Amino acid sequence: MPNSALRWLTGTMLLALAVGLTSCNMPVGTPTEPPATAAYRTVEAQLTRVAETLPTSTVEVPTLPATFTPPPSFTPPATITTLPTFTQTVVPCDRAQFVTDVTVPDGADYAPGATFTKTWRLRNNGTCTWTSGYALVFDSGDAMGGPASQQLTTGTVAPGQTIDVSVNLTAPATNGTYRGNWRLRNASGVVFGIGPAGNNPFWVEIEAFPPSPAPPNFVVSFENTHICQTTLTYATFRVGNSGGVGLEHANITITDLTSPGTLYSGTSNTPFMGTASDCPPGASSMGPGSTYFIAVNIGSPPPSGHSARLALRLCTQDSGAGTCVDKTVDFTIP
Repeated sequence: MPNSALRWLTGTMLLALAVGLTSCNMPVGTPTEPPATAAYRTVEAQLTRVAETLPTSTVEVPTLPATFTPPPSFTPPATITTLPTFTQTVVPCDRAQFVTDVTVPDGADYAPGATFTKTWRLRNNGTCTWTSGYALVFDSGDAMGGPASQQLTTGTVAPGQTIDVSVNLTAPATNGTYRGNWRLRNASGVVFGIGPAGNNPFWVEIEAFPPSPAPPNFVVSFENTHICQTTLTYATFRVGNSGGVGLEHANITITDLTSPGTLYSGTSNTPFMGTASDCPPGASSMGPGSTYFIAVNIGSPPPSGHSARLALRLCTQDSGAGTCVDKTVDFTIP
């Protein structure tokens, strides 16, 4: 309530109270309302008029819902995923990667003393270019006659490029398995190789042992006729052993082609003679690469000018055993 209105109301109430007290001393006439009551009503009426002049305000009271619903509870995620940590990989300057064996796969067979060329295909897997100052170097194992080092390239091999690297080698003289390890060397003399760390060797591996012998074989040709035992005419044939094993037995047949008939048929375990003029018997065997003569009686006098055919079977064992080879030669009887 403003202060001016309060002062006015207070003054009015005091005035009414004074009037009421004065009335108590006045003569009584017609019965009237007691002075105190009248004063009260006067003050009440004044307060009512003052209240009507005062501004009113309304305070709104919020209405609560009939039922209170609590907020939903928080549920944490079942799994917390940790982001991976990325580590930068540093690629070294010099590193090689083996691509393939161009020649001589592992376990290749070579006769003792045989020469061969081993070629690897390598990739420059580092960050530095290989130049003519780089070299192929023997690292360990069996050198097999290879050089201690040799120039890798006369040009350049950039990172990511491949190069075929070759070295000439010789199989050892003793039977067995042999392996030689090789690496590369840069222009500063630092040796490097293949693998994750760039320090592993690449290699060549062979088996050295004598090859399996060639199968039996021979060549034969008519040589001449000559006299044995004073009057008997022998037809002589030159025989060369072109196979890989010795020959020991002969089965011989000569047929007259002009006047059909058999001029000779027989076998021998000692058919091999040293010269074209020798008479049987001869040696019992002929080794690989050797040349001997075989002579058989074709009658006396022989059918000179007739066409004839030699059918010769030579075997690797006496009495026709082992492996046998058959050859025929047509000739004219002198």
